[in-house]
Amino acid sequence: MTIFHSIRTKLTLWYAVVVGTTLVAVGVTAYYFTRSTLTENLDLSLQNEVKWVNEFIEPKARRVKLKRSARLELQRLKKSAQRQAEQEEADSAAVDEIWNQIYQHTILSPRRQYIQILDRNGDLLYRSPSLGKEALQYAEVPYGWVKLVTIHNELGHELRLAVTQNDYVKIFLAYPLDELNEALDGLFSNYLWLSPLALFISVVGGWFLAHKSLKPVDTITKTARKISAQNLSQRLPKHKVDDEIGRLTATFNDMIERLQESFAQIQRFSADASHELRTPLTIMRGEIEVALRKKRLPEPTRVLLTSVHDELVRLSAIVEGLITLIKTDSGRLTFRFDDIQLDKIVEEISEDALVLAAKKKIRVEIERIDPIVMRGDAARLRQLFLNLIENAVKYTPPHGKITLSLHHTNGAATVHVQDTGVGIPRRDLAKIFKRFYRVKQEGLEEPSGSGLGLAIARWIAEAHHGTISVKSRPRKGSTFTVTFPSA
Repeated sequence: MTIFHSIRTKLTLWYAVVVGTTLVAVGVTAYYFTRSTLTENLDLSLQNEVKWVNEFIEPKARRVKLKRSARLELQRLKKSAQRQAEQEEADSAAVDEIWNQIYQHTILSPRRQYIQILDRNGDLLYRSPSLGKEALQYAEVPYGWVKLVTIHNELGHELRLAVTQNDYVKIFLAYPLDELNEALDGLFSNYLWLSPLALFISVVGGWFLAHKSLKPVDTITKTARKISAQNLSQRLPKHKVDDEIGRLTATFNDMIERLQESFAQIQRFSADASHELRTPLTIMRGEIEVALRKKRLPEPTRVLLTSVHDELVRLSAIVEGLITLIKTDSGRLTFRFDDIQLDKIVEEISEDALVLAAKKKIRVEIERIDPIVMRGDAARLRQLFLNLIENAVKYTPPHGKITLSLHHTNGAATVHVQDTGVGIPRRDLAKIFKRFYRVKQEGLEEPSGSGLGLAIARWIAEAHHGTISVKSRPRKGSTFTVTFPSA
């Protein structure tokens, strides 16, 4: 099973996609929400600062204005130098007190703020030390309300600016966005590092949960693979929890029980029918054989009875094969395992092969026979090899050749039955061991036989913990190989 075709992998991948999408969505949402919150808080802080400066300056702004007008008056009219000097000194003290308080407020503020105050003519009245030699510039200064904009200073840095003006002054209050952007970049950078880790942990956790959740399915699959026609009494392990898997297991067990009942009925019917057919077939064969012994029997009648006798023999073989397979499926057929000489059995089978091949003038040769002793059922092994010999004789044309060999290699016994027959098409190689399957080839008569011989041969080989295989080339012949691992 390919890993990408498993439900566990698909669930983990889907879980990873959902978690990854969620992390991206949460990250983007958190980034923009944090940026919006910080910007709103900054704007609110700037508005409050501008309002405070405006409310602090406005009641005292007349003094600021008088101070500047007095200086102009002094330069223009040159009146009362002594009186003007006294007035200027008093106004200067008042004005200095205003800027000192604004400066102290700026120093105590936790934010790095830029404050700039101009008079109505655009002349500079105050500039916070944090501004240095820079100037805040914005043309459209609103009257009576605070406007918030983002500008760039002379160095190209972003500033969030709050501006307003009253009857006397224009107030500029700004905050550099570098700190805000650095905080957001730090948040984004941390998220970029943590997201893959969170995704990895989620994927590992998803894989673990999927594995744990689907483990009962693996158990069901392994058990279901072991259930065959020979052990339909076996059931899938019951699930302790009444969930989807538990209900699926119960449904499969009910289905297997119904199949067992149906299969048992079929077996009983086949066994009963086979047993009922055996006796009349035996009687008919005997009567025809008695009739064929009569010398006065007309030739047409003899030919007809001979044909009927051959069909009865074939039908009897089918019935016997069915009875054998039915007993096998039901477990009623037992083996008698003893220490046997496999080489002796092969030699005896070679003698039977000479008799079977004589009618078609097929040569039977023994290539090699090694002395081998193994545990097995001698009668069933004879049946296995005889089925292979009959199959080879059936599909080998007259004057062909059949070769037998027995090799002992690395503790295993290998029997080869090779013929020079018509061969087996590649499309049929995987099917010839199925019950009732017979190879049909163009230009050849429909093969006789029941189609059960190779199925029985494979069953006997597997009962001896062996294997049976075939290699074949059309019109070149076939080689059947039976291997017993412990010999």
